[in-house]
Amino acid sequence: MHFGATGVRVHKSAGGKVTVTDGPFAETKEVIGGYALLKAATKDEALELTRRFLNEVGQGTCEIYQLYEMPTGE
Repeated sequence: MHFGATGVRVHKSAGGKVTVTDGPFAETKEVIGGYALLKAATKDEALELTRRFLNEVGQGTCEIYQLYEMPTGE
């Protein structure tokens, strides 16, 4: 399984419509952007935080992937 198989893509158009698409995604060689890390307890919370982010920037596309924290050994 490749990295894009487990992601979720959230897109907000110039008209304000938000679409959510589950992966897998085709390989994209011409993506311009960066990354941000956020902490969310659930997939739904991550989607809501992404929608709020896109409201601030106006429009665009974000892909969400789950990362795992190292156990603290406590």
